[in-house]
Amino acid sequence: MTFKARLSACAALIALAPAAPAFAQEVNSQVTDVITVTTQFREQSLADVPINVSAFNEELIERLDIRNLEDMALFTPGLVIQEQSPNNTGYSLRGITTDSGVATAEARVAMFQDGLSISRSRGSYVELFDIERLEVAKGPQPTLFGRGALIGGINIIQNKAEFENSASAFAGLGNFNAYEVGGHVNYALADNYGLRFAAVNRVREGYIDNLGDGDDLQGRDVLAGRLVLSGEPMSNFSFDLIANWQQDSGPGTSFKSGVLAPVGGDTSPYTAADLRVIDGFLGDEGLGLDRWVWGVTALTSWDINSSWNLSTVTGYRAYDSLEIFDPIGGGIEFLNFAEDATGRQTSHEMRLSFDNGGPLTAFGGVTYFYEANTQRIPGIYNEAAVQAFFVGAGSFGDPAVIAGALGVPVSAITDVTNPFPYSIAALTSGLGFVPLRPNYYEESANAGSTEALDFFADASYAVTDRLTLTAGVRYTDESKSSTGYGGTAMGPNRVTFGPALILTATPGGAAFTDTADFDAWTYRVNAAYTLTDRINTWVSYARGRSPDLLSLDSNSPTLFSTSPAEIVDSLEAGAFVTLDRGTLTASVYRSEYENFRTSVFDPLTATFTPQNNGEATQTGAEIQGDFRVTDTFDLMVSYSYNMAKFNDTSGGQPQALGGNRFRYAPEHSVALGGRWEVAAGDWGNLTVLPSYSWQSHVFTDNDNDRFVGVRQDAYGLLRARVRYESADAGYYAEVYGNNLTDEEYLIDAGNTGAGFGLPSFIAGSPLTYGFRVGATF
Repeated sequence: MTFKARLSACAALIALAPAAPAFAQEVNSQVTDVITVTTQFREQSLADVPINVSAFNEELIERLDIRNLEDMALFTPGLVIQEQSPNNTGYSLRGITTDSGVATAEARVAMFQDGLSISRSRGSYVELFDIERLEVAKGPQPTLFGRGALIGGINIIQNKAEFENSASAFAGLGNFNAYEVGGHVNYALADNYGLRFAAVNRVREGYIDNLGDGDDLQGRDVLAGRLVLSGEPMSNFSFDLIANWQQDSGPGTSFKSGVLAPVGGDTSPYTAADLRVIDGFLGDEGLGLDRWVWGVTALTSWDINSSWNLSTVTGYRAYDSLEIFDPIGGGIEFLNFAEDATGRQTSHEMRLSFDNGGPLTAFGGVTYFYEANTQRIPGIYNEAAVQAFFVGAGSFGDPAVIAGALGVPVSAITDVTNPFPYSIAALTSGLGFVPLRPNYYEESANAGSTEALDFFADASYAVTDRLTLTAGVRYTDESKSSTGYGGTAMGPNRVTFGPALILTATPGGAAFTDTADFDAWTYRVNAAYTLTDRINTWVSYARGRSPDLLSLDSNSPTLFSTSPAEIVDSLEAGAFVTLDRGTLTASVYRSEYENFRTSVFDPLTATFTPQNNGEATQTGAEIQGDFRVTDTFDLMVSYSYNMAKFNDTSGGQPQALGGNRFRYAPEHSVALGGRWEVAAGDWGNLTVLPSYSWQSHVFTDNDNDRFVGVRQDAYGLLRARVRYESADAGYYAEVYGNNLTDEEYLIDAGNTGAGFGLPSFIAGSPLTYGFRVGATF
């Protein structure tokens, strides 16, 4: 189905709604309510925030059926989120991607949960349930989100305990043996204290058949819970104590080879895969993921007087994950890797705010942040298959010459599916027939810690009743350490007779450590001008920074390298228009990058290492509107344009990636979400809720020609629900369908396999459907 046809299908659903009156007519004297946000750490109407923010309140979250972060991204201009697994999720905001699991990596898109940083990749993916609001601030936000907010930040605001009793519950069933159950209980402990517990369990079997070891791939099993104690012991003081925990497990990621087809199969990512695990690897744990994430957060707010407020955010967070995968996905026991990642984080922020109702508002404060992370990479290999791969790749010289010396055809020493079983290095060195081992094991690890102290200040001054100027600055001082080791207890490998076969080996397997200190200034300036009571305009200039890196690097003689901070200078202008029956926001922007950071797979450490790719530029525009078209029909629309490329030259010299587009950066994207109340009465109401999202083609690698299949063509996803709700809103029942046209699309391509010249591909979810019931009490 073409893009035009799909838009027509969505339009047909929308056209079923009663005809809308022209906007020129008198439709409503009451101006539309606008979402209230806290992006600038005070409650503001979204219309008054002088930066680009996409916000979703509880009503909009329900209307668009946002149940996870990927759902939110479908309706957020400029945001792409791809979940290979909860342990390996990519966040791309305006083409700037965060997805590295290396312990020393730094986020480029900041993630927050109630103001607490959760940006560390392996702990950042959280299930959405019992949510008050979602806010996505775009463009550099140094004084608002701090470290890692190179191009913006996402803040998940969870429901806090209320001072009255309430409860809700829901359950559902779907295809792929899916089921879900969840809800909340809120208990009023006293007049000014409340306790709230919420939880969810969502399970779905995999949608890619696995002909090899383990269950079908791309399944999910998540169990998450939250306990919140909220109180107002005094009229000017409030607190929230929040405990979150989440466990994820699943059958593994479908790294389907685009080169090696399974026996009797093909290389299509949408058909059965054949992923395997070499016997004995990590005690025969098998493919899949086991991840725990938990943390505690304390929020306080003290109104010192009518003008001054002191607020704090204090938190501790931890994650522990083990994911075992077959990176080649070709139906052979070639090699397996695992990622055993752990992290611990402590932070405290104090923020003093001033607002006496006059022309000046301001805030300033200090943030202390400490984290320590490890990433252990165990690997197991079939030495014979690895030898065949190395010979075929020319690592030992001309394969024909080697085959001639051994008196065998070239295919006998290059076929990874039926590899030559003896060491060629031994034979050519006169050592005779030395058998290769099917389970050679080695491992490497990287660890890192960061201790950072930030000081920040931000002030806004209303020059007139229409013009407000804002300026903010942040100073960051960081101390970092990086540690790495690698080796094996099995002695030299029999392919090269070196101390390690693929991963980096350190002398005696010892750990090596390096340290470094960095500091930097970032800032923003804004001007907001109220054209009319309905139209607010703004312009913003900001500098963002992704911190300097100190990383393990197998190509460095010291095993470590420093990557300079990635810097962006961004200029953006926008407007917010409030209508009688809706709101419209739009902006245009241009961003220029220095030390643009990409990740390159290093087969010698089995990790993605940072690489400085010089200068890059992006220009774009975003539009988002939410309209009450009639009394029974609402429509949300969004559009994003983003042209993000590496500059052809840097300092007058050609760049390696010059002219290439940023990965995961569609030039165009569109989203529509409707709600049509078909009928209503004393018996309740019946509502149809269709939505459609579309994006133009993207590249899955910053090298847009790296491998065949690096380009994901344009695609769109059509979703819909039909919902019955009782007249008192006490209970509901609904049927739903996602990807109703069963569109074939990719979550990712290339992956670890591309580092070996064997790219793999991960298929997106096909058509899913089911029903839910729920009730509130």
